[in-house]
Amino acid sequence: MTHPTRRALRSSADGVTSPEAQPTRRELRERERAAESIAVTTSEARAAERVTLIEGSAPLYTSRRAMRESATRAAEDLPVQMAEATYVAPRLTVDAPALGAGESIRIESLGVRQPRAFSPRVLSSAPAAPPRAPHAVRRLAQRITAAGALLFIGSLVVVTSLPAQAVQSPTGLDPEVAQIEGATEAQTIEGSATGTTQFLARDDVVVNDQIASARMAPGELAAYQAVADGEAAGPSYTGDPAFPQVWEMLNTSYVQTPLPHMDQVPVSSGFGYRPGGFHGGSDFTPGLGTEIRPIANGVVSAVWQGNNPGGGGYAVFIDHNIDGEFFQSWYAHMLPGSIQVEVGQVVDITTVVGQVGNSGRSTGPHLHLELKNSDYVSFDPVLWLQTREQNLEYRPY
Repeated sequence: MTHPTRRALRSSADGVTSPEAQPTRRELRERERAAESIAVTTSEARAAERVTLIEGSAPLYTSRRAMRESATRAAEDLPVQMAEATYVAPRLTVDAPALGAGESIRIESLGVRQPRAFSPRVLSSAPAAPPRAPHAVRRLAQRITAAGALLFIGSLVVVTSLPAQAVQSPTGLDPEVAQIEGATEAQTIEGSATGTTQFLARDDVVVNDQIASARMAPGELAAYQAVADGEAAGPSYTGDPAFPQVWEMLNTSYVQTPLPHMDQVPVSSGFGYRPGGFHGGSDFTPGLGTEIRPIANGVVSAVWQGNNPGGGGYAVFIDHNIDGEFFQSWYAHMLPGSIQVEVGQVVDITTVVGQVGNSGRSTGPHLHLELKNSDYVSFDPVLWLQTREQNLEYRPY
């Protein structure tokens, strides 16, 4: 004897006689969707009934589908009118004796399609050719033309030969022709004779090249060096030249920047007061290892190999005689081992003093250029070089 399951007992309690009559979950979901669609359709119908259209107003739609259907119906109801063919092939009317007068040619027959109709065009007949001249007249015109050409060539020959025949020796000029109005004596042209050819004498042109004159030849440099070698070195901090005899001989007017090969020189710190105290020179930053040259011809008065008392590290002092006045230039913070001069050495503007470095009390590679006068007072080197008409362009940081 079989016992009924709990599901069968629940089904019998709900009034279902057997488990096969119980609906599945899928059937329940389909029933719910059908009920929802019926409710939506009913609500749309009720909404459509409540909509009242005003005559002349834009249509109202309850859904996108109704809008598309309405647009489709409106497009189908639009009347379509076909444009009638209005193109008519033009005709070309020819009116020329050679081609025939009054004949008409259709453009389409020539194989040319026109995008639009053109009005008929009429070609007028060409003018009649002028009557030809007799042979005798043509021959006469040819002879006249040839004679005119010969006369023109002859005139060219005469004109080109006149200057050579008109030139005479200066001594053969007529005194009355050479006489200038208001002058008391006749004037003549004099020349410098060289053989049989005469030339007019003129003044020589002299070019003064200051840079070339400031450079010293090896023999001249050796002569000045011999004088310096015969002197005892004096102090370099007094405002007087350490080698007075050779300094007196090195008088010059040309000055330059310590970096003459550079068009623009960056300046990191100028002359004057700055945080930390007074700055007695100008700091140039052309880059580590850049070659340094003296601002003018002179003699080296001091060389410091890293022990400069002012904190300049590797430095060189040079005494200059510029237009008879004493000037001393300092080149500080140079690269160790790059100094190429010594005390008592005579240098010119092409001598390499050393290279830009970072020695001494320095925060980066730069050249400290400082200038002293006869009172041993520092002054602005950049401003002084500019007043000396130097084309010094610098870019401050």
